Amino acid sequence: MKLFSSTHTSILSLLLLSTLLYSCQSQDPAVVFLDKLDPSFDVSAFYAPKIKKTESMLASDVKEMDKKALKEAFETAMFKKDTIAIFDSEGSLPTPFYLESTSGWETKKLKPKKYYGYRYTTVSYNEDKDTLAMLNGVAFPALAMAENKDGKFAYLYASKTSKNKTDYQNLQDFLQKTYTALNISEEAGSGIKGWESPDFYYFLSKKDRTEEEIFSFGEIEDDKPTTTAISEILLEIFSKEYIQDMRKEQVYLRGYIPL
Repeated sequence: MKLFSSTHTSILSLLLLSTLLYSCQSQDPAVVFLDKLDPSFDVSAFYAPKIKKTESMLASDVKEMDKKALKEAFETAMFKKDTIAIFDSEGSLPTPFYLESTSGWETKKLKPKKYYGYRYTTVSYNEDKDTLAMLNGVAFPALAMAENKDGKFAYLYASKTSKNKTDYQNLQDFLQKTYTALNISEEAGSGIKGWESPDFYYFLSKKDRTEEEIFSFGEIEDDKPTTTAISEILLEIFSKEYIQDMRKEQVYLRGYIPL
């Protein structure tokens, strides 16, 4: 009886620990696994601790920090939360309205037609160390997300500066294999590839460039400068419900987004 009681208690403890771990991961995940994204994703819960940490750091007195604290502050990713609203385009766009932050220099003096929700943005980050989202082994250090006023997921932009030639291909291969391809004309979206699932639209794009290596003082340079191929990769994911809402509100959307 004693053995059974001990074993029973251990099993209950393991089950309780598993439940707590799952609950913590669900409510406050450190990384968004984009292949597991669903419409119920809690955007505010994901960003809340990050916003809180950023506000705490900004409120700190730099003069009182030691070198270790200063180093940590400079190496810690920072985030901001903006209210987003629908504004009158006043004829500057092919649609009557557009969606933007109320704190932007061009909108802060304007009166919104309607408040929509909130947008969370990665303000600063370390390209090599930070990971906010993952898809098929590719890590994204910068992530912007939006939610409507009811807390429903609207969209996200995941971006990275990649020196790995396989990153873009890995993303494209996964999206091509997993979702249904969209037919995007060159005119609507130059170089943009798109897919859809029952809940989301996915758009992948990149801009290629080269970066010349900068030699530090005293290093011997070769006759020809060393350059590195770099891709600026952007993955956009839109909730279909968000797209439908924007269409109803006559809000401007990019041309490659389906009607």
